[in-house]
Amino acid sequence: MSQNPSRRRRWIRRTLVSVGALTTLVVAAALLAAYAWHPSEARYSSSYLARSQALYVRTPVARFHYTRTGQGSPVVLIAGGGQWIYSYRDTIPALAKEHTVYAVDLPGQGYTTLEQHGFRYDLDAMSGAIGSFLDAVGLRRASIVGHSWGGSWSLYFTERHPERVDRLVLIDSTGLDVPSSWDWRPLEYPVAGELIGKLMRRSDAARTLRKAFAHPERVTPELIDEDWAPMSRLQNRKALWMSQRNLDYALTQRLMGQVHVPTLILWGDQDRWDKPWEATAMARRIPGSVAHVLPGCGHNAHEDCPDQANPLIADFL
Repeated sequence: MSQNPSRRRRWIRRTLVSVGALTTLVVAAALLAAYAWHPSEARYSSSYLARSQALYVRTPVARFHYTRTGQGSPVVLIAGGGQWIYSYRDTIPALAKEHTVYAVDLPGQGYTTLEQHGFRYDLDAMSGAIGSFLDAVGLRRASIVGHSWGGSWSLYFTERHPERVDRLVLIDSTGLDVPSSWDWRPLEYPVAGELIGKLMRRSDAARTLRKAFAHPERVTPELIDEDWAPMSRLQNRKALWMSQRNLDYALTQRLMGQVHVPTLILWGDQDRWDKPWEATAMARRIPGSVAHVLPGCGHNAHEDCPDQANPLIADFL
């Protein structure tokens, strides 16, 4: 009878060793995937990029990809997180009738390549990138249009450098110190965020886009491919988890009362990423700003409802 307890102890010992070994392997594999493995980029030849007369300018921060369209007072368009110039494909021709429109990919977007080592993707870094681009293309002052994360970067740049901004347009913009959508929160955690970003596939990008539109028919295979191709770049994947961890909207919210630049706030009333009530909450904090909530439109209001959004932007500018 004395052998039974001995056998049980050996069995428990072997089980614990096996579980420990398996756990070690799983942790090692997760760390390897999160910090050493690099996913491949999507193979896709962008028809929009081919016909958009792409321009590039190199600065100490990045080699910026941008387009310049039209003639008139300068307007700079900044896309949201995980997107690029393509998101403004309908806005650019609408504004280029009366303006010189610069659409730019900031670090972590589109086909811009980061040059600065240790870039943090926080508000200081992203607003600094806006200033670096403006300097590089010779713009001392311009109007700025920003969407989603791009809106908060544009807002913070305006708060810090009001002398450089004529007018500001914020489209479904982050900037209030409120919790982000639950979809983004896992990116805040080390290892988990890296794994989510690196394991992201085209189908995941498609699901994210569909949540940003109230009109599902607008989320075409071409739109998904155009968004996913640059998003699949390792640098742009990294920008997602770094931005989610480092963007501190307590900074933008605290400085909103100091914004005296004419500001237009547009929001889709079907926004499932950021709540529509944020439009009026933001307008109450920014002196003299005007908010429009667009019926039947999603988070990407300028893409989802161009016939509603673009005339409002053009009239305001």
